[in-house]
Amino acid sequence: MFDNYIIEVRPPTADVTLQAGIVVRDGRNFRFFAASQIFEPMEAQRFDSPRTAEQAALRRLTNLTSRRLAAAVEANAASGNDDPQEAQMHRSASA
Repeated sequence: MFDNYIIEVRPPTADVTLQAGIVVRDGRNFRFFAASQIFEPMEAQRFDSPRTAEQAALRRLTNLTSRRLAAAVEANAASGNDDPQEAQMHRSASA
């Protein structure tokens, strides 16, 4: 089992994968570190597993207004993080 995982999520209303952050093993849990402002409210939260962190990040996106979600997708695309093959590799590594 690895100690660090990249957390990426794909909201149901967008055709792009967003980098939420990373989780780092912290004792028996994993601590979340945000990769963008959208996920800053999750900063330093502890999760039982990388999967529960991913689920929390997806819930966060689901609860955003469409305007904020569009801004997050645009910022993600501007940073060059919208390669579907690369996103699939990250998801496979974090599963």
